[in-house]
Amino acid sequence: MKGKVMKGLKCALAVSVLFSSMPAMAAPVEGSTQGVIAEVENGKILGYNEDGINIFKGIPYAHAERFEMPEDAEDWDGIRNCLVYSSVCPQQQIYQGINQNEYLSLTNGYYCDFTEDDFLTVNVWTKDMNPETPKPVIFWIHGGGYANGSSGELKLYDGKNLTDYGDVVFVSVNHRLNYLGYMDVSAYGDEYKYSGNVGHADLVKALEWVQENIATFGGDPNNVTIEGQSGGSTKVCQLMAMPSAKGLFHKVVAQSSGSYDFTRNTKEDAVASTAKLVEELGLADKSNEEIMDYLKNMDYEDLANAASAAGVKAGVEYDGEFVMENISYSKDIPLMVGSVFGEFSGNASFLTAHAYMEDGIVSEEQYSASLRDNYTEEDIKAAYEAKYGDKAEAVMEAFQKAYPDHDLFDGLYIQNRSNNVAYSFAEAGGKAYEYVASYIMPMFGGVTPWHTGGCIGWFFRNTDVMHTWIAGDEEAAETVSKTMANALVNFAYTGNPSQEGLEWPAFTCENGETMVFDRDSEVRNYHDQEFMELIAQK
Repeated sequence: MKGKVMKGLKCALAVSVLFSSMPAMAAPVEGSTQGVIAEVENGKILGYNEDGINIFKGIPYAHAERFEMPEDAEDWDGIRNCLVYSSVCPQQQIYQGINQNEYLSLTNGYYCDFTEDDFLTVNVWTKDMNPETPKPVIFWIHGGGYANGSSGELKLYDGKNLTDYGDVVFVSVNHRLNYLGYMDVSAYGDEYKYSGNVGHADLVKALEWVQENIATFGGDPNNVTIEGQSGGSTKVCQLMAMPSAKGLFHKVVAQSSGSYDFTRNTKEDAVASTAKLVEELGLADKSNEEIMDYLKNMDYEDLANAASAAGVKAGVEYDGEFVMENISYSKDIPLMVGSVFGEFSGNASFLTAHAYMEDGIVSEEQYSASLRDNYTEEDIKAAYEAKYGDKAEAVMEAFQKAYPDHDLFDGLYIQNRSNNVAYSFAEAGGKAYEYVASYIMPMFGGVTPWHTGGCIGWFFRNTDVMHTWIAGDEEAAETVSKTMANALVNFAYTGNPSQEGLEWPAFTCENGETMVFDRDSEVRNYHDQEFMELIAQK
């Protein structure tokens, strides 16, 4: 007994000597990245504070079996690592993730994990976890139609700079896409009643998560703005027509191709489409249980290839119950909607991912024809004549009237823009604010704004990752970005995007008020209507 005590005493003395000989732990380096722990409904999560912004990535908001409605995420013990983006919904497009074109898309460059489990996650950026007054929340839905994309796919989607600049809480979300999110298998079991819209059901579930948890991050659950670009733009418009989403958000921003009718399915068409898949797989004579067992357990690539071969059109389903007929269902919610000058018709299209999908070869003629420096005034006039025939003079005059600060070269690459969403919303009694982003970027001699590249980074203050695009014109680019970000932040705070020195009235059917974001931004009334009507004529 005495010997054991002495042995223990010797050990204690040895440990004491060991620690006394070690240097004292240094205080954290000022400004260094530090771990941050928060607690949400399901358990504790580990994020990090970088440059004064608290960042949490890959927080689970739900779990779902294939084709079934989402359920609450399961609770966990301990601290869940939320330092990196989660896996993303399986998808087929090759121009995703590390394959995305660097110049026009600014990929995050990480490997896209297409594991089907556990990708229903959100990411959160916040400046202050415990503010005196809860902050507005911006809930971002990525682009990619119904087929592809993810919340962390592009550098432009990062919420850190906007969070810092506008003192908002920024949330981005992953949800089910393509045949996993928008294929109707309701004919094979009552539990699959809403299978044609489970991708949208995920978004509703994520918004419910925001209502329950965002106060933890300093956000105001009673001031949520949903925002999306391209396919995300369509989805935010459709969320306005969903009874299950009512009350979960309070403002809407639809960027690029905002439309309610994109990839529209009726219940009948969607069911018939899936029946073709079942036949394609040789399952038509099987029981409903056998069919669903096969569809739920087959490899994703096999499912996607078979669905594609069968002509399944994966898109939201308008059933008059889960998704209503039009966005006037939410006409009490202010809407900010717009497009970019070029969208899919910009002169830099030879640089896009689509140009690299085959062999990466662009002809010298294609390259040369896209550069404004190669055009004389005579060349530009000839290009208009080739494109518009005897209407060329009228088209040129109408373009110069619509965009007096732009040269005629730009008019060859403008998108045929529509104000149908703003018009129909205003006509129904809603309040819409319409915009067009028309700042010409200096790269390659000057390129017209393109889809994704014309507004996302500008609204989110991410010019720091856009050096390739704005080099040589940084001061003007910063001015445009601040103007656009101010409008977004003010809209998130108050529902009105006006800012000091730049009043932005709501769109009216009579006047067509439209904010033109450019070197010198201003509101103009139906500024391009004559031009758009001319180029729409066959």
